[in-house]
Amino acid sequence: MPTTRTAPPFAPHRIRPRTAWGQLSRRRFLGGVGAAGLVWGVSACGASSSPAEGDDGAGGTRRVDHPLGSTDIPLSPQRVITLDTVTALQVALEHDAPLVASATLDGDVAVPEYLPGGDRDFEHLGFNQVNLEVISQLRPDLVIGNIASLEEHYATLSELTAVVAYENSRDGVEWRRSCRAVADLLGHAEAQEERVREYEDRAARVALDHADVLGTTRIALLRFTTDELRIVTDSVIFSSQVLTDCGVRRTESSTGAEGETYTSVSLEQVSRLDDADAIIYFGGGGAFEGGQVSTTFTTYTESTLWERLPAVRAGNVFEVPRTTWWDGASTSAAHRVIDDLVDVLERLA
Repeated sequence: MPTTRTAPPFAPHRIRPRTAWGQLSRRRFLGGVGAAGLVWGVSACGASSSPAEGDDGAGGTRRVDHPLGSTDIPLSPQRVITLDTVTALQVALEHDAPLVASATLDGDVAVPEYLPGGDRDFEHLGFNQVNLEVISQLRPDLVIGNIASLEEHYATLSELTAVVAYENSRDGVEWRRSCRAVADLLGHAEAQEERVREYEDRAARVALDHADVLGTTRIALLRFTTDELRIVTDSVIFSSQVLTDCGVRRTESSTGAEGETYTSVSLEQVSRLDDADAIIYFGGGGAFEGGQVSTTFTTYTESTLWERLPAVRAGNVFEVPRTTWWDGASTSAAHRVIDDLVDVLERLA
């Protein structure tokens, strides 16, 4: 979490992460890469594709149409690589997929502690890194990533193995649809539907149980970046969607233009948040740069305009973990967001 000032007049509540489902151990990183060849005999096309040597694959493929093409993927993948830290990695861990490597977060947390199996032994590829030589050495039979993580290298990767892209919030697609797409690729479509139903049932219960507070409280969700403050709009963004599902009333300042996921707020525009009865915020994101984010946070929260905000004067400002609220996009993350939100609502009651 970003460093926060605890001295008056601004002392935000900190919603602390829950106990981890499993303690994270130190993962091994690749110490170096030899001059490995880029082809190891796994075909990206055709029903005759066979699993990598030494694996007990079920054999057979199925054709999948996706945003970057059409790909024959294994019916039962045995060596999976996920190239984004959000939905692909998180859904793979939730369903105990045979993960050999994945992109991981930058900063102090590589794999969010709320994910089941986060302490499994798989290679960490770093944040937004696609190293073709490393991937070739790992011999995957399925590579999954969002469009942004794959589009530059899709053609080359597709010569090596089965590669599939899925849409996410950057493409205007909400997180549940993305989770369903990834789970289907891994052969766990039905189990994912059950996870989604459990989440939706819980969100509906929260909306009912806390209707009194929710009906009288307007909440703004903020993100401090390395250089500015952003209001997360009532949009397709993961945590914003969870708030909506739980019946949270957003502020007028949280309404952006169609398709906009955030609104930038300059230091002189902080008073736009006068319409918030409560503020929930986090700092940074997947490529977290702690010092710069902390500097931005201090610059804004030590200003006179910030200290005059009704939510600040009332003590209704709450810090939440970025690895959940920004880097999450799975049912595991959604339940953790609800945990934090319930804490906030109980403090506001």
